[in-house]
Formats: sequence, structure tokens, C-alpha cells
Amino acid sequence: MKKVVSILLVVLLLSVSTATYAAGKLTVDQENFHVVSSYWTYGYAYAKVSNAGDKATKINAGVLEIYDEAGDVLTSSDYLTAYAEYLEPGEYTYVKMYSEITSGKAADYNLTLTQKTDNSERTLRLPVETDLQMDVKSGWWTYNYMYATVTNNTDKPIYGIQVVLVLLDAEGNILDIEDESMYDNKALTPGSSMIVRKDIPSAHMDYFKANGIVPASVDAIAYVTEGVE
Repeated sequence: MKKVVSILLVVLLLSVSTATYAAGKLTVDQENFHVVSSYWTYGYAYAKVSNAGDKATKINAGVLEIYDEAGDVLTSSDYLTAYAEYLEPGEYTYVKMYSEITSGKAADYNLTLTQKTDNSERTLRLPVETDLQMDVKSGWWTYNYMYATVTNNTDKPIYGIQVVLVLLDAEGNILDIEDESMYDNKALTPGSSMIVRKDIPSAHMDYFKANGIVPASVDAIAYVTEGVE
């Protein structure tokens, strides 16, 4: 297990609980954890997850526990954000969990994910290209933008497109995950494209600078969740 060392913490372990069902098998390709402070302090856990099985599966639930140096639980959360959670064999996606740390110092964490068989819906993925632009000046302000250009390569309007943008360093470590949604009252017409732009939060940028972390690229998934007839 790769250790992630910073001024604030040492990440020692990620444990992903994934029973092997006929619906597939989840594996973790990359994981990371940051403690970011602004007005409040939060521990953020990120993971890139693949379906290594031969059948479709769904990311069902997750639990994040954050521990102090003595191994006692500082905080926990069961609020999971799983993007494009319906995975066909060979597909990957990203998950994000976070919890507020009100006292103590984070030294370790544990992220547990579960899957289940669910063939009622599927994820339609759309082509996407990405870009990263740092230190963009606009008036008195400076922004750091992640871009995703999404194209509708189908023959019908696509409503409710969701986009997850993932900030990576040069080694592919996950630094931040942001998302955007068009909701169900907006559609991208066949053959057309749109650009999604998300600013990297300033508290995260402060954390990166304090710990010598350099953003290098962006990955993105553009998708809609559809019912299966």
C-alpha cells in the first residue's frame, strides 16, 4: 500500500470491502486522503474504482472512518458520492467521501465500499476531453480551472448530463474531485459539444502549496444514468 505523507498526516491504509458477486468485482486502482482546513477542517478520501469482474455491478454504499495517532475514531461518515456508479466490466469511476474533523489530529483513515447487483439502470458515457489551466487572471482574482469538453455522439438529445472532473498530479494521484450537472431540463443535441469549467477550491490550493503538491492534469467522466427496459 502506497503511503501518502504530508505535514498534516500519514495515510497508512485503505481497506475496500468488496464481496464477489455474479454482478462483478470492485477493485481500487488509486486512493488518496487529504485534510484540508479553511473555516472548518475536513478529511477527504478519494478513490478510483474499477469493475474487474465479468458482469455489471453498482457501487452501493461506503463508510469513511478517520483516526487519530492512538487509533481512536475522530469522525466518520456514511455519505458516499459515487459517480457513474453503474459499472460494466472493465469500466472505472471515482468515489468521494469526507467528514468534518472538529478536534484532534488525523493520522489514519479507512474507506469501506460495498457493491450490489442492480440491473435496473445503466450508465451511458459520453466522449470527453480535458484541460487544466492554472493561475488564470480575471480582474482582481486568480483562478485555477479544470475543463471538460463533452460531446453528444448519439442520435438523440441527451438530458441530465453529469460530469465529474478529477484533478491529478504527475503520478496520477487524486488531488480533488469536483462535479457539475445539467439536470433533467437541459439537453445536449446530437453532434454538439459543451464545455464544463470548475474552479479548484482555494482551500485545496493552499493545502497543495503547503505540502509541495503540484496539480498536473485532469481526468473526467461525462455520463447519464438511464433505466433499462
